[in-house]
Amino acid sequence: MLLLISFSSQSAAADMITPLPVRNLDPVMMRFFDPTPDSALRSYDQSWSFELNHHYASLYQFDQLPISQLSVDMELYLFDPVMRLALSDSFELSLRTPVIVPASGVFDDTIQNFHRWFGLPNGGRQYRPNSSYAYALDHNSGAQWQGQNRWEFGNIELSARYHLAGSEHWAMDVLAASKLPTASKSRGWGSGAADIAAGFVTSLHQGDWSAHLEGWLIVPLVKDEPGLRYKKTYSRGSFTVGYRVFDSVGLIVQAQGGNSPYRTAISNLDHPPFLVSFGLRGVTSYGWGWTLAFVENITQVTTQDVSVTAGINWQLN
Repeated sequence: MLLLISFSSQSAAADMITPLPVRNLDPVMMRFFDPTPDSALRSYDQSWSFELNHHYASLYQFDQLPISQLSVDMELYLFDPVMRLALSDSFELSLRTPVIVPASGVFDDTIQNFHRWFGLPNGGRQYRPNSSYAYALDHNSGAQWQGQNRWEFGNIELSARYHLAGSEHWAMDVLAASKLPTASKSRGWGSGAADIAAGFVTSLHQGDWSAHLEGWLIVPLVKDEPGLRYKKTYSRGSFTVGYRVFDSVGLIVQAQGGNSPYRTAISNLDHPPFLVSFGLRGVTSYGWGWTLAFVENITQVTTQDVSVTAGINWQLN
């Protein structure tokens, strides 16, 4: 589950019903490129735009209990700035430079009480002390990592977007991106190699309704290691429907997921990630916008459990 709050300076009506900026915050998936959905109808009329997002997530995953090869027990803060430069009305470059701050956390009691009140599975949280930290892969085959409770640089992402075709009511963009191996491999935040990706997004906007379909094919350049193998390619995709319920507020429903870049015998690495999001987007009379979204972890593995995100966007001529 995810609660997301953000702000945007885009004032066009279509911006109220663009995709929700939801990210997969599972550390084992963050080792690889995982795109954030966007709209092909987004305006490029400003040269520079900036986005500052703050994510806070609670994660608890073990492949076997009480003894596991893969252990993820933490609360994770992600500072996620994005800078975009529109070189023309059809071409844009962007740079994402995340900073990761893992912590032992403070919400374990609240989460376990929530599960108990509603009769939900506890996910094995009872096997570890509350407010404790673990992030490690140890399968005794030579490929392993051991995370630390300290801040880290994440993987820098470079991307490009080109407006291929469209009109006032529909558009199609082609996308390209590369993840640079700037995050630590030994502590489990990076794969130690770059990823390259190509994709597309098509958007429709008619009256109060909009829809967006986005797809990516991603090539991880990481090589297989003893006991840990990777796929040659993996995919990501999202589908978004938006409806403007008031003059300045839009309702968004979004699904996103794909297949895993791993091919191992550990379900928490191999399982396809999948998220469903529900949210509201709005704009103010001053051109600022806001977003509020709830995101459900469908698979219960390879995605975060609970997160909160807050952000702010602005543009410069």
